[in-house]
Amino acid sequence: MLRQGIRETSILQKYPIGYRFAEKGGIGDRIFRYGKADLALATKYGAANGDTLHFMNTAVAAYAGDQDLTVVIGGPAPAVFDVGYVKDQFKNGYITIHTAIVQTCLKIKGNDVDDGTNVVLHLEEPLLLDTPLPTFVEIHENKYHSIVPMNAVGYQSVVVVPTVPVPINHFFWGQTWGECLCTAAFGGGIGGAINQRSVYFQDDGGIGDFTSLAGDFQYAGFLLPTTRAAAPNIHFMLQLAP
Repeated sequence: MLRQGIRETSILQKYPIGYRFAEKGGIGDRIFRYGKADLALATKYGAANGDTLHFMNTAVAAYAGDQDLTVVIGGPAPAVFDVGYVKDQFKNGYITIHTAIVQTCLKIKGNDVDDGTNVVLHLEEPLLLDTPLPTFVEIHENKYHSIVPMNAVGYQSVVVVPTVPVPINHFFWGQTWGECLCTAAFGGGIGGAINQRSVYFQDDGGIGDFTSLAGDFQYAGFLLPTTRAAAPNIHFMLQLAP
């Protein structure tokens, strides 16, 4: 039995961020991931990872086989710096290290609190190559760590669909696969046109079909029921992460 039900939120963390839960018993096909809401989230709308890439340089030379890497506090753009890092902010995130042969997407086991200048990262897997000083790196948090509403300007991707409203700074289960329901009000809804079956996330987290949306929108899944008229809320097969 879950310590926190799939329709419960908690101010206390009960599972590791990103923990995967799949319905059991041979009849369930829904999959959920455990995450944290940086802002309040609504149900029936896809929610995004609110983190940006963190661009940094190494502060201490490291060598092939090492699993600790010290980097200078960076930020999302040149001359734009992060305030600092809490312990394990980057746990189960990924780092790409731009050595002569780029070391791509090494998993991060955790990190120390920064000292005001640098932060020490602990890697799940050892460095593949010597990493001289300074070497440019880029880091992304676990994608379920900083969940926010879609900002409706087209620069985010959905990572989960909350099944209940989630208060700010609460931990929750976000659905990533299986039968789901989202608001589909773009153009009055979807499902009323011939072969209107695939659905895509709008930039506010609702769903629409590809022809009614301008741009390269994110695939969400496909409609499940036999439809006869467009509906603003409709069941679909969510296909984010199995």
